[in-house]
Amino acid sequence: MESVLLWCSFSAMVGLGISYENIAWNRTAWQKYPYSYKQEWGANRAVDGRKSDLSVFKGQCVISADRKFTAEWFVDLGEMLSIHHIFIQYRTDNNVWDESNAYTGRFLGFSVYISNTTNKDDGTLCFKDTSYTRATIPNPTNISCITHGRFVIYYNDRTHPPYPAGYSMFAFNELCEVEVYGCPVIGYYGMNCSLPCPLNCQEGHCNIVDGTCLGCIAGFIGSQCNKECDGGKFGQDCNNKCGNCSQNEQCHHINGSCMNGCNPGYYGSYCSKICETGKYGIDCQQRCSAFCRTSGICHLITGACEDGCKRGWKGAECLEECDGGKFGQDCNNKCGNCSQNEQCHHINGSCMNGCNPGYFGSYCSKICEIGKYGIDCQQRCSAFCHPSGICHHITGACEDGCKKGWKGAECLEIEDDGNTSITLYFTIATFSVSIVIIIIQFIYIILRSKQRKKHKRRKTYEQTRNENVFTQDIGGYESMLSGPEDNYQELATVTAH
Repeated sequence: MESVLLWCSFSAMVGLGISYENIAWNRTAWQKYPYSYKQEWGANRAVDGRKSDLSVFKGQCVISADRKFTAEWFVDLGEMLSIHHIFIQYRTDNNVWDESNAYTGRFLGFSVYISNTTNKDDGTLCFKDTSYTRATIPNPTNISCITHGRFVIYYNDRTHPPYPAGYSMFAFNELCEVEVYGCPVIGYYGMNCSLPCPLNCQEGHCNIVDGTCLGCIAGFIGSQCNKECDGGKFGQDCNNKCGNCSQNEQCHHINGSCMNGCNPGYYGSYCSKICETGKYGIDCQQRCSAFCRTSGICHLITGACEDGCKRGWKGAECLEECDGGKFGQDCNNKCGNCSQNEQCHHINGSCMNGCNPGYFGSYCSKICEIGKYGIDCQQRCSAFCHPSGICHHITGACEDGCKKGWKGAECLEIEDDGNTSITLYFTIATFSVSIVIIIIQFIYIILRSKQRKKHKRRKTYEQTRNENVFTQDIGGYESMLSGPEDNYQELATVTAH
């Protein structure tokens, strides 16, 4: 009864897949341990389309070597094709397939893989027997495996005992027929393999039944591979992250290139490279400030100097000079008393236009020496300050008051309270008269000098005039003497002839 049910199940599967083609027929096959004495038991017997005799006598089945703990066989489909199901007919020796059949124990525990290489571990496990017994294992059997691949691999082993009751001690192939049903042409699916797979299926492969893609080409996702990568992803399975594209735009869904340039601080086709040292901003075209403390090192996006500024500069990008009466490193130093409270030099603190009254030096940080005050400390304190020579370095005011007889901030006013000393008035008067006399004498000397110069010029003039008159008289006399002599010479000349 169980055999009848198994055959019914098999017939139903074949009926569903009757439109699919046996793409393994007469393809190249191979087995790991061939039976060396009988060439007619080779691996190709499983794909020759013959299965009328399931014994060893008609050469329709694969027979592997005895006493091996692993059995492996594969067929090469020639290229990666879409697969629907796999049909396997195991050796029966033409006896009833039930628990008493000696070959059921050899079939138990088998596996089927679909791989793109001859290594089963690189592929997809379609089926692994873990529950069949000698009484329940179907033969023939159909294994549904909707995938794609090039190699269909049958495998069994007895390498990890103990095994369940009924398992054979050794592993065998003993395959009388293996048929692989699918579409013989890449890129099609459906009962008649007449429907084209969606455009963006990877290598044109789709589910042989419903046409869903068995993987998408780079840049697409979804069962029909009709959705472009988004959300900052690109490439195969949208597993790659976009670079720093301008304004965080989506990069090209296939190759990841940034179509509208990069965000500030990045460059390159994929905007994955950060600016080189000393550059920042859009396309890394801007240069870091030369006034960054570590010259040429700034934030690749904002251009802010990461280690602060050099002496005399401030601001995020160190492009502003110190001001507000400050200078030096981090603008932490206070300017001196520059003229009219002007800003000192932003780097070294020197006062470029001199100092306020009362101060001197390059930085205008030194107050006038005792006894001096005012601009450049060129003015002297009043001699009438008490004690002498001590006054305010800016105003010149006597800080400890005035000597007796003087008053005012600078002690330059005579004190007059009705008891002024006669001696003081006499002294002042005498001093004033002396000044007047000196001035008169000076004027007299100047006038006297001018008169002497005038007299000398007049005398020189008269002498010159007399000399000119004498010269003219002599000239006339000589003229008179020359006349007769000339006449005489002419007469002598005439006589000679």
